[in-house]
Amino acid sequence: SLYLSLNVAIVGLAFIFELTRNLLLGGQSFGGTFGVQLAPPRDIRSEVDVRGKLVAFCFAGFSGYTVLLLLLVCYKEFGDVMPYTEWLNQQQFDEEMRLLTTWMFIAVGQAIFMLTWLASISQFGRLRGLRFDIDPDRRRDGAVMLTEGNSLRMMIDKAAQNDDIDLLRRLQNAEFTDDEALIRHEKARARMWELSLRGLWPQASEEAKKVLAQSGGDDDESRLLLAVSYLASRRLDAAREALYGLEQPEGYDEPELISFLCEWLDPWHGRVDEDDIWDWENNSTIDHLQDMMKMLEYWDPNPDTMNRHEDRLSRIGRISRVALLRAQRRHKEALEMALDCVRSDPTGVRPRIAVALCLLDQGRWHESRTVLDELNTSDPTDPRVKGLMALMGHHPDMEEFEVSMAMDPRSKGRNYLDEAPINPMAGALIRGGLDEALTANALIVAHEAVRRVVGPGHKISALTYLVHLGLVLPFWGMGAAYLATLRGTTVGIGAAVAFGGLHLMYIRLLKQQRHVVKQRDQRMMIELGRRLKRKKAVPTEGNTPVGTHLILTGLLVTVNGVVLDIGLPAWLAARNEPIAERSIQARLKRRSAKMERAKPPRTKPLGRGWWLKREDPTDGSPALDALIGPSAYRGRAAAEGLKQKLGGTVAGGPPRRMSVADLDMVNRGAPMHTRKSERFPGSGRPR
Repeated sequence: SLYLSLNVAIVGLAFIFELTRNLLLGGQSFGGTFGVQLAPPRDIRSEVDVRGKLVAFCFAGFSGYTVLLLLLVCYKEFGDVMPYTEWLNQQQFDEEMRLLTTWMFIAVGQAIFMLTWLASISQFGRLRGLRFDIDPDRRRDGAVMLTEGNSLRMMIDKAAQNDDIDLLRRLQNAEFTDDEALIRHEKARARMWELSLRGLWPQASEEAKKVLAQSGGDDDESRLLLAVSYLASRRLDAAREALYGLEQPEGYDEPELISFLCEWLDPWHGRVDEDDIWDWENNSTIDHLQDMMKMLEYWDPNPDTMNRHEDRLSRIGRISRVALLRAQRRHKEALEMALDCVRSDPTGVRPRIAVALCLLDQGRWHESRTVLDELNTSDPTDPRVKGLMALMGHHPDMEEFEVSMAMDPRSKGRNYLDEAPINPMAGALIRGGLDEALTANALIVAHEAVRRVVGPGHKISALTYLVHLGLVLPFWGMGAAYLATLRGTTVGIGAAVAFGGLHLMYIRLLKQQRHVVKQRDQRMMIELGRRLKRKKAVPTEGNTPVGTHLILTGLLVTVNGVVLDIGLPAWLAARNEPIAERSIQARLKRRSAKMERAKPPRTKPLGRGWWLKREDPTDGSPALDALIGPSAYRGRAAAEGLKQKLGGTVAGGPPRRMSVADLDMVNRGAPMHTRKSERFPGSGRPR
């Protein structure tokens, strides 16, 4: 009986071991004779469906064997209390026969195991020659490598670089006839880029890990994307770890830029300062960073700087300025800038969304609807277009994050903060989420801060010091004096020193907490949020323009030429030079007066069917044709035609890994050779 019970336990442990072995180690790929490969190890690591099939096999095989053996043992040892025992005895399956069956069952299983083990001894030499990487998440030394090859990969890269989420979604659903593992890998990449462009960084991080696993750890693009996702989630240490081994003096500047931003996001402990900016030359990421820092001085949506680029990163940055101009009621400037972005990028979705929102603010609803119709024709599956449709009175698809944020931002509460850590609307419109909104993107409060004349800086008020030094510490002194009257002078002095020391330690701890970089409950952001609430400079659904979450961005960075948003935490204002409060107040008062005189933007979605009740003064003609002309439609027909021809055979064969030095990264939009210290090793930084 004891032996049979132990056998059952051992078989159960074998099931657990086999499941772990297949899931984590991929041991079936180096198994012995008679081994069956259920799925490639990389797919087991990354694909949920494959893991489900594997678990089903393990339960059906090992658990079935275990349960059957357990039933036989129970009928053998406890036949008197088991059901159907009399019927089994009538069928000549008495206790002796059950014992014989149990032993035969065990013997056959052990015999199969022993035969398989003996036949597999010859494979032991090959097993000893294998090399295992016990830390696959850590990159090994070597040049930065990117992948070239098949037409599907090139199409995905081009769609991501063009910010074409609609094409990325279509590619995920298209049918291709080629190697199944290759197609699955490329579709996972398309999903990864889609989530990254939408700012859903936790999900994008998981997809990047899946792509990295499917690539066997040899995918520097996914590692860079992981680093950016950690920056967006304010996990700077994890970002530094992900960048290990990627910063190399070979002219490819994206890893160095991500590392620079990682240090820049920590103004107290970061290893870079403003002098390090001068090490970069003609770099749109650094110039955009300077523009953002300029905005954090006076909440100015259009700072007077000399930084002017015509690449995609700069265009997306200008579209974000459109959101700020709308919120600060500078509607004419906002529309002009949005139209300029359409001229520069006729096939882009963001510029047209910006134009539609600007027309909506000016009451030109039918003209805005013509822009929406064009977007619905060219990019119907883009979630940003669906969000705009919901704002324009169409039936919303509430499953999309962008639609939910547009129609009912309070429905999921803090879950939105988990899904999109850089989307400030997720925190600004829920109770107690203003500090998370300031951590995500401080520009969300710019319009109300200007209207209420509140500067972006945060200082500890003199009243706080007065309370600590003039009220609390004397209170501890009085308590110590009282103890001295009861217990003696020595006890009183000791209590005074202890109370005072503990309070000073508490003050020091608060100061340290203000300098800790994290996404949730950052001390400085909590205090800044309280200050904004006291001044009533808080964004709400009644004063924030609709659609702001669709076009507002913060700091921008590129990965393989794809422009990604990592937000703009308010604590970066600490990197700006101190400005006299009187100067800030004077500027903000003048702009506040202009805001009060201007027409407020649209803050509520349009009702359903409004176009049936409101007369159309444009006769349905396209608004962009009248505002811009034929140049607004340059290349759109070809782009729409390409989306209708997806699927079929993937040309080009399997992907090839190549060094970035052998690729044309400039045409992809990636910065190359923009760092002076790499081109001129002996040059120093200007001081």
